[in-house]
Amino acid sequence: MKYGLVALLAGGTLLAQIPWEKNQRPTGQALYRENCVVCHEVDRAESKKLGPSFYQLYKREKMPLSNMKPNRQYIAVRVKFGGKIMPAFQKKLTDAQINSLIDYLESR
Repeated sequence: MKYGLVALLAGGTLLAQIPWEKNQRPTGQALYRENCVVCHEVDRAESKKLGPSFYQLYKREKMPLSNMKPNRQYIAVRVKFGGKIMPAFQKKLTDAQINSLIDYLESR
């Protein structure tokens, strides 16, 4: 359940409802399209792109290039600091943006 802050005018008139948390999937999808789509597939298991496919990543037993079960911490580290041929995004994406991106991958 999401909670919100409700501002009331005198007399009980509803002025605004401000949610504490927002759905981050649209933001994550936009970040994926801006930064990841060139190298990583998300809509197909098989890919001819340079990086591994993220298709149904969190439904898999193992991540594409490791023997580890998919987890947020590992993916966040990879996004921040890059890999063998993957660039680092720590100077381009904030922690909140990386979390939104991972939320999107989890939803696929």
